[in-house]
Amino acid sequence: MKEMDRETINSGFPALLLMDTAGRGVANVAREYLDTGDSVVVFCGKGNNGGDGFVAARFLDIWGYNVDIILAGKKNELSGNPQKNYHICNLRDINVREYENLNKEETKEYIKKSSLVIDALLGTGLKGNVRGDYVDIIELINSYSQQVLAVDIPSGLDGEKGKVLGTAVKANTTVTMSFSKVGLCIYPGINYTGKVEIVNLGMPDCCINKVNYNHYMLTDKEAGELLPKRPANGHKGNFGKIGVIGGSPGMAGAPVLTGISALRVGCGLVKLAVPEEIQQIAHAHYPELLTTKFTDNSEFDLDEINGLINFSDVLAVGPGLGSSDNVRMLIKELLTSFKLPVVLDADGLNAINNLQLLSKYKGDLILTPHPGEMARLVGKSIEEVNTNRIDIARNFACEYQVYLILKGAATVIALPDGDIYINPTGNEGMATAGSGDVLTGILAGLLGQGLNAKNASILAPYLHGLTADFIDQDKSTGSLVASDLVNNISWSVKYLKRDT
Repeated sequence: MKEMDRETINSGFPALLLMDTAGRGVANVAREYLDTGDSVVVFCGKGNNGGDGFVAARFLDIWGYNVDIILAGKKNELSGNPQKNYHICNLRDINVREYENLNKEETKEYIKKSSLVIDALLGTGLKGNVRGDYVDIIELINSYSQQVLAVDIPSGLDGEKGKVLGTAVKANTTVTMSFSKVGLCIYPGINYTGKVEIVNLGMPDCCINKVNYNHYMLTDKEAGELLPKRPANGHKGNFGKIGVIGGSPGMAGAPVLTGISALRVGCGLVKLAVPEEIQQIAHAHYPELLTTKFTDNSEFDLDEINGLINFSDVLAVGPGLGSSDNVRMLIKELLTSFKLPVVLDADGLNAINNLQLLSKYKGDLILTPHPGEMARLVGKSIEEVNTNRIDIARNFACEYQVYLILKGAATVIALPDGDIYINPTGNEGMATAGSGDVLTGILAGLLGQGLNAKNASILAPYLHGLTADFIDQDKSTGSLVASDLVNNISWSVKYLKRDT
């Protein structure tokens, strides 16, 4: 955003106009939370974020609201466009107080009497932890506000990493400029942002396109456009044949969830390769699933494996597979001898003992680790993975030239070229046994219908999470189970197709 601002201003677009558009956009959103004559207190910092706050205060005053401004700093420290907008507020006789001339009790009263608090203290340029009076002000806002609207980003959040820099405002709504910021979309930042509204500043496309951005987020419309097309005269052979290698004694359900999810998302045929002792159990779950055995007396039957590979357009490997020397040998054989698109999940990931096998694979390879599996792959702790999800995912995908879906809140999709997609759908109900098996099936089913690895990798988590969001409308997220996801995939697909 800094580069886009710079390009836009250098092209002749006045910075004062950008600030005026931003502040008016904030004021427009603020009106949605206010009744005529309500009181608003705007906390302004000394920089451009504070300048946006002064503009918002001016428009709210014009529209008839009772507006107070509290400045974190001294009036004579303002400069440039923030100073100009402060001066305009003065001309309108808006009450502006310096925080250092108030005690905490007076500030608390301003907050408590206001229907809305606008946080325009600190923007995305914050480096290092929040200090000084800002710490006290943020504590007061969080303790006594009825509703909080943050300008661009809640004060105290790192805009790139989503980290809390010592302390941060907890907003009900964040009005951000031009595009969402990474820190608003990932944890822990997402816990502080509330609803995110975007204000279009009118930046010219030629200025935006000069910036080499590489973080993305799908919309419903974009997701719908990625869905595979289904010709009216198609047959099951047109929509992909998926081979699933998984299952072990006590884990018959995992490959079944994967297989039926692939069917629900639209693929034509699914064959499960499971141990002989659970083959009948797996088949009994869903008669639509074909089955074959991959072991004979605990040894892999290579003829059966080769038969599955010859049958399949796509392989999904790992759900419930278990851990053994045989499994490790199987994964090595798959990665060194074949070139089908492969989704590697769960025990398939845990069986990798030589990461160089990944970069040598001749086909598209998509990995779907949860943070624990990712930690094992990169030799770090789970905490280290969760606090640096984007960089770890990107570095791994680029180094080994794989597509990586790092599950969790929020799921990060890293592409081999370094691009990152942050998945905006899903909820805490997805933290349930079998949820990952469903994602693997959705992903394999999309690949089988002809989506390339990139589009399947970014669409599958979106569908997966959207399905959980639909379920959340009817039942508690705490009661969600993986079979609920399977049974509701079709509703998500239908919803996304409504405009395509």
